Amino acid sequence: MNCKASWFDANEYPRLSIVLSVLVVTLILVPFVLVGLYYWVMSDIGANNPFLEPILALTVGLVAAFALSLPCACAAVLAYRFVMRYWKGKKRIPLNSAS
Repeated sequence: MNCKASWFDANEYPRLSIVLSVLVVTLILVPFVLVGLYYWVMSDIGANNPFLEPILALTVGLVAAFALSLPCACAAVLAYRFVMRYWKGKKRIPLNSAS
């Protein structure tokens, strides 16, 4: 069996790694944003059922949730990468060193 680097490996595939990481974080955030959108829509409506077609409403809600999650995921992945780059480059000082 050949041992190949994962597409998530930032050293081997830097661009693809960022794109896939953003996609995974977006897919993790979508259900939470969808629930938030549902509560936001339902909190201000006095009607029993504000949605005419449930499948259409779910589709529009999923697209909206994905569109709202994508910029948040981009920011989260880039912030994580910058923090990890900063911590990786920082030299560790032993606790018992005499200064």
